[in-house]
Amino acid sequence: MQHRPTTIAFRRVSALLLMCCGRADAQGGAVRHGIWVNLAAGDGWAHMSSDSQPKGATRSGSLFSFDLGWTFGSRVRAGVGASQWARELGGGNEDWITSYGVSAFVYPVAHRSVFLEAGAGGSYYARVHVPPDGERADTTYLSGTGWGATVAAGWDARIGDVFTLRPRLAYSYGAPRTVRYADGTLLATRWKQRMVSVDVGIVLHPPDSW
Repeated sequence: MQHRPTTIAFRRVSALLLMCCGRADAQGGAVRHGIWVNLAAGDGWAHMSSDSQPKGATRSGSLFSFDLGWTFGSRVRAGVGASQWARELGGGNEDWITSYGVSAFVYPVAHRSVFLEAGAGGSYYARVHVPPDGERADTTYLSGTGWGATVAAGWDARIGDVFTLRPRLAYSYGAPRTVRYADGTLLATRWKQRMVSVDVGIVLHPPDSW
């Protein structure tokens, strides 16, 4: 059974982080350090192609992501995270692209909000069926797994002592892979995707990790 992104884990991590924030004192001008968590939502435009369909097609869908990381200083952050792009096809059927991996965030100017991001990890494509009002897929029709990479740019706009708003523009690449039906029958070779996405995240962190 495959799960959609849910808010349950988000709530638990957010509650834990708020406890940390309650113990942290604001330090004006201090070097950034500490834990942070980002919850984001947006839209993505994925171009999918394969050997049998070299021209491919571009599809739009909704994107949700979760990141948990550490601030090492005024210029560098790193984190682990997962994201899921989903496109409804009708009749409960959906295309999913799930990505997970590690990312590094570089702030070119110390104590400024503009950042550059690079990340790499796994990338999983699947066509699934989700029952009405369901949180998980009950059937997987076809799937394929490979590696992926992402580059992005954005900025952190501070909206309080423990929150920042994070608009972000990203480009993601899913390397060629084999896609098969659930019974193992080959559907496509060298299936890959390229995605451009725009999302907005809410970053929660102790005051001294901003």
